Amino acid sequence: MMQFVTMRIQRWHWILTLYALFSLVAAFGATFGLQQEKRFLKGFDQDISYHDYDGDATGLDRYSDNSNSTGILDSNHIYEWTPISTNISAGQRDVFTFSVESLSSSPKKLSTFEVMIFLSGNICNQPTDTTDKLLRVTYSFDEIILSNSSMGECAYFTNGYMQALATCPLKDISNGSVAAYPYLYVVVEAVNVTTNEILPLGAEALNDVWHYEMTVSENDLVYQWDSRQSLDILDTDHNSALVATDRGLSILSYLNGVKEDTVNNSVPIDSSLYDIYLYSEEEASKIEDSLKLSLCAVTSGSYLATSANKNYTGDRDYRTSLDNLDLEIIKSPANRTWHYQEQFYITGLNSSSSYTVYLTKKIGRAGNLSQVGGVLFSKSTFSTRNSNDCSLIFGLDFCSGVAYSVPNSASQPNNKTFLAEQFDNLAKSSYVGFSKALQNIPCNIELDAKYSPLRTCDDCAHSYKNWLCAVTIPRCSAEASDIYKRRDKDKNRSHFLSESFRASADYYEILPCVEMCYSLVRDCPSEFQFSCPDSLVHKDLFHMSYNFFDPYSNIMTCNFIGNDTDIFISLFNAQKDEG
Repeated sequence: MMQFVTMRIQRWHWILTLYALFSLVAAFGATFGLQQEKRFLKGFDQDISYHDYDGDATGLDRYSDNSNSTGILDSNHIYEWTPISTNISAGQRDVFTFSVESLSSSPKKLSTFEVMIFLSGNICNQPTDTTDKLLRVTYSFDEIILSNSSMGECAYFTNGYMQALATCPLKDISNGSVAAYPYLYVVVEAVNVTTNEILPLGAEALNDVWHYEMTVSENDLVYQWDSRQSLDILDTDHNSALVATDRGLSILSYLNGVKEDTVNNSVPIDSSLYDIYLYSEEEASKIEDSLKLSLCAVTSGSYLATSANKNYTGDRDYRTSLDNLDLEIIKSPANRTWHYQEQFYITGLNSSSSYTVYLTKKIGRAGNLSQVGGVLFSKSTFSTRNSNDCSLIFGLDFCSGVAYSVPNSASQPNNKTFLAEQFDNLAKSSYVGFSKALQNIPCNIELDAKYSPLRTCDDCAHSYKNWLCAVTIPRCSAEASDIYKRRDKDKNRSHFLSESFRASADYYEILPCVEMCYSLVRDCPSEFQFSCPDSLVHKDLFHMSYNFFDPYSNIMTCNFIGNDTDIFISLFNAQKDEG
């Protein structure tokens, strides 16, 4: 895939330079590796309507003895960006002809020296035994490949995915430029991996059927894949899981027209941009074996549940779904860590079970997402717990940053909604005294008289709230660890908490990250006299209450709520001090 990027940079370096000037955010995302979807946008036309080209549609004609090709618009003439969906067996060949568009005929596109044509495809399903068998795609502007496919350039479906790039030079005429070749010819055949010979036709071969989808476009790869695991597994309990898109995707969402409303803490976003597909471990292994790069294989496979074709919960109270026992995926927007995320709440799971989830993303911009093709990200996996000693809660009114498992309640062990409200009310009642004290601090005065030129009372309030929620609502683990604190069901981390709450069983607490305490001291006025225990001077006291965040650990070392940028700033400062 990267060879296409290199080819384009070499031939189009001046266009990319102009593009970077007009699209600084996109250039920034590409520079830091946040946009790895292998997007190949043509010219400056990013607001393209995939099924409306002002009457300037290009077509892909199909010639084959098979009559089972199905396109969105017409089975015999497939338009730009419209997939071909068909079956092919050994000994058969599919032949297609793509009409190359003249750039000068489209006012939306920038005049160029050549037409770049992107081929991409997925195998949806294939024969059980594909040893030494592959689907080969041959393409050329010379129709000689219709009789001799060895004369063209080749691409192969590997792990269920195929992509190729064909470039057609332009020639000048009196009123503009036209493509030097009017057609691109494409041939699809099943071949032997070792010899590259076409598989023979036979009675047994007819039982080996590949179902594939393929597209040809002058604008982008319709089918794409991304090697990143772009899902964060926030936490699980015995029958549910909460996952969210990776924070890096927030920049990609911005490039798709997403802009955060910082006043109302809301994110207007097309709810169909991201989706997940839930698979059992057994069914996922079948995909991973030979089709792990195929979006089509994932979206048409034997998944357990999907969020596709579902809208956001909107203003619906998230807690109404906490006790849902049906196998379902409920999606909603989240701005929990000051970074936009889409979160997916998966319910109705079996205890002590392993699952696989695939994240998919549609191509386009907000309000104009393509309904075909898209991006497939690498799989993510999680396991549910073996008991209900810990219960997953999120969507709290006051402690909105809480999205993890907490110790279950002894009084109502099967009521997550009650549990969420109980913990939220405890934190909210504890905040009242601090809120009144903060009102006595002169916040809205001239800069020279403020307690800090860099921090405000709002910063202090946020930091205190995050710290308070973390120390009031313990993060629960049923698994023992040297860095986790074992809690008796009757003795929690504080006398205040033990008076108000009794756990259903003993548990291990994942201690709060000390970085939240550091933020509290940094952001609040000195009048509060906040301080954090020294990990060297008061080692025992420190490890009774906090732990450090360790990005290199294979387990979660501490529980953090708030803007996670603070963690990485603390790590950077610590490494600088050590150096």
